Amino acid sequence: MRLMGELARPEFWLNLWEETRRESPLSRRRKRSEEELIAFWDQRAPSFARHVTGEKGRKRQQEILDILRQEGALRPGMRVLDIGAGPGTFALVLAREGMEVTALEPSREMLKFLEEQARRENLPVTCIRSTWQEVDLDREGWRGHFDLVLASMTPGVNDPTTFLKFIEASRECCLYCAFAGPRWDRAHEELWRHFFKEDIGGSPSDIIFPFLYLYTSGYRPTLRFSTEVQRGAVPVEQAVEELERFFWQYMDITPEVRETIERYVRERSSEGAYRWERCFCRGIMFWRVKEVYFPPPKH
Repeated sequence: MRLMGELARPEFWLNLWEETRRESPLSRRRKRSEEELIAFWDQRAPSFARHVTGEKGRKRQQEILDILRQEGALRPGMRVLDIGAGPGTFALVLAREGMEVTALEPSREMLKFLEEQARRENLPVTCIRSTWQEVDLDREGWRGHFDLVLASMTPGVNDPTTFLKFIEASRECCLYCAFAGPRWDRAHEELWRHFFKEDIGGSPSDIIFPFLYLYTSGYRPTLRFSTEVQRGAVPVEQAVEELERFFWQYMDITPEVRETIERYVRERSSEGAYRWERCFCRGIMFWRVKEVYFPPPKH
């Protein structure tokens, strides 16, 4: 019974989330600064921008639009904060629905694409270059300011502190999307095990932690899962480059490391092409900040 009492406390899930994040191999081994990681995302901006108008991007956009429409939260004039907006995957489509969107994004190149597209279509999007961690809600006047606060698959909202601030910016609705379960393909898992002698582990920001925090806080968020299987074939050189780019976040890419990655890829390639497959699941949560059905007991 004492254990059940612990599991019913919102603080239990916040503490477990923080402990899991702190002990995760992905968190423990990260060696790049915030500035270096932002530059990393700058380099990836062109490929992310292509996803906005691609089939996968349109599918994800439609998932979000369907949820908001079903929940009665897709109304012209709503003030929206999109945290980690990237090249505008959701900011642009919400603005096309008549919403007034504030897009927060630390990558200059991501934001450049978003600004140019919003200007071209004359969309109501205000772009701000900043991390979510840097934002002071009271200084910006953002505490309880937005009708909808959105964060989808972003490192900007990835721990208890940033998640609680995410909720505090909303006066009506929140929509949060994160990985649900394993997210890596075979190459990332096997090379990680080779380099670090441990499993890569799951996402330190798995949807289970914010969901159970909300549940034990008395909310009953709508939770949907979206499973995606990705397959592709790329030239050997491209596969090596992409793997090097990933592992650069956690280690120096020495000639020995590069040789190991290249050997791994070539041994699994045929006719100059490396074929890969990845299956992962996203959890998408929607809730209203004032709809607390079962307030947790006070201690």
